[in-house]
Amino acid sequence: MTFKTSWALAGLALIATGAVTASEQGLGYPYVGGNFVYELSDGDRNSDDGIGFHLTFGLPVRVFDDVDVEFGYSALQRDRDIDGRTDYTRTIHADFLYRFAQQRFLGDGSPGFGSPVLYPFGLAGLGLVEEDAAGSSGYHLGASLGGGALIDVGLPYDSLVRTELRALYQRNDDTVPGNSSILDFRVMVGLQLPIPGFGDAPAAMPPPAPPRPSCEVAVVDPVTGRTDCDTDSDGDGVFDSLDQCPGSLPGAVVDATGCPVELAPQVIRGVNFEFDSAVLTAESKEILKDTATALKSMSDPNLLVEIGGHTDGQGSESYNRRLSQARAESVRQYLIVRGVPPDQLTAKGYGASQPLTDNDSEEGRAENRRVEFRIVLR
Repeated sequence: MTFKTSWALAGLALIATGAVTASEQGLGYPYVGGNFVYELSDGDRNSDDGIGFHLTFGLPVRVFDDVDVEFGYSALQRDRDIDGRTDYTRTIHADFLYRFAQQRFLGDGSPGFGSPVLYPFGLAGLGLVEEDAAGSSGYHLGASLGGGALIDVGLPYDSLVRTELRALYQRNDDTVPGNSSILDFRVMVGLQLPIPGFGDAPAAMPPPAPPRPSCEVAVVDPVTGRTDCDTDSDGDGVFDSLDQCPGSLPGAVVDATGCPVELAPQVIRGVNFEFDSAVLTAESKEILKDTATALKSMSDPNLLVEIGGHTDGQGSESYNRRLSQARAESVRQYLIVRGVPPDQLTAKGYGASQPLTDNDSEEGRAENRRVEFRIVLR
């Protein structure tokens, strides 16, 4: 495969990724990506630094919430110092990627260029390297180690900006005489796009609802025999004659007039984080698995669950608000990965502004550090 052909394939792949329509958050799904690569080449090659591209296809590891396995192809070229001719390197990669807790440095609202949300990651893996340098070519085993960040700036299709620094080591006795190993450093930047639904099991179709009787309540006059019917067409428990909000969706909580009500916030006990961070503990993830199952049972798209993060009174107001926002976002992302529709979840950090008790004792501070779920209507 020539280098020009490789560039053409890269262009076609990026065009194809642009056609993907993703309606949900870009994490926890299979994904594709394309990156521009600038390589700081090993000095033993006696050539300029390299430029090229890197294509990625990633799959989440379902048993580990923050781990992906990636398959990649990269192609680079560099000019030789001795004669100005071009050397090539092509690599097939297989890597494991681990995402750390998200970080937000600017802003408190939705992701955007002014308030980016970062998802740092580290990766490691193996690759097969085809090295064509100084008139000699060969295949060698390589190893990768690196890290970077996925950056959510509110781009269309839930796409994420991807930045990465990767070290590539290879054992090479062929193309660089007198040297048995080569270490290159690659700086990459590009886009990553999710593919929602790819590889997911299709949801089971619910059984058809039984036909609703034409008259659920009959009132019979014992004298005249006249029968009057009253029905509950939307099934919310309030008869149509008293229902001021007809057409309530299944599962909606309504008052005596048949209109939806706002529910009081519920504290999810046992949801804790590692010290001074937004990283969920292992015990918290187990608790949130059950919470995710309960939330997925909500069938009313008009219901919205607000995840509220709260801290104790220690620390500055701005720091506590940022920390509580990051923790609420961390819970939201975990629930999305567990299958809760992202458009029914919102995260808000309240800092220490709504304490349940005073912060004078460790017990009081522990009670104030909490995550609340509040069901509201849109």
